Amino acid sequence: MLGNKINNVKGERAQLTIDYIAGMSIFLLAVAFVFQFMYGLFAPFQSGSDDVTLAADRTSIILVDRLLVADNIRAANVIDEKKLFNFFSKLTNNETDALNDIGLFATKTVAFDLNVSVVNLTSNRLIIQGGRPLPENTDIGQTRRAVLIVNSTNGNQSYAILSVRVW
Repeated sequence: MLGNKINNVKGERAQLTIDYIAGMSIFLLAVAFVFQFMYGLFAPFQSGSDDVTLAADRTSIILVDRLLVADNIRAANVIDEKKLFNFFSKLTNNETDALNDIGLFATKTVAFDLNVSVVNLTSNRLIIQGGRPLPENTDIGQTRRAVLIVNSTNGNQSYAILSVRVW
């Protein structure tokens, strides 16, 4: 009689309640993990600011790699201080020409609005800022680039962050 009970316990089922609970909890945790991160997979595709972010990226590339690049230096992200201040002067005095130079001006209308600022990296002090004031309730695309500002006359250098905001 005792032999039959031992055979039934060691039978073909071999699934205990604790095994079932452990398996189901691992499965449910895996399903919860997938659903939790499912939103993060599709969040970048729901943003309405893709075009302004791309415009900000393109504008920063044109500024740093073409318009403000130091003449004698072949390194990346090195800009000339005189060209920087000339660009901000042009942005303040003749915004249409400045936007046309960087490709943000359509045929007869402004395609995007622009705000550019340069902040000293070591002192966190605003060096210069130009363009339109930032709006409060709209999508703004922003790109920041670490640059080295070189004064071509006396050789002074300063590290800065160039922030380009487009909306």
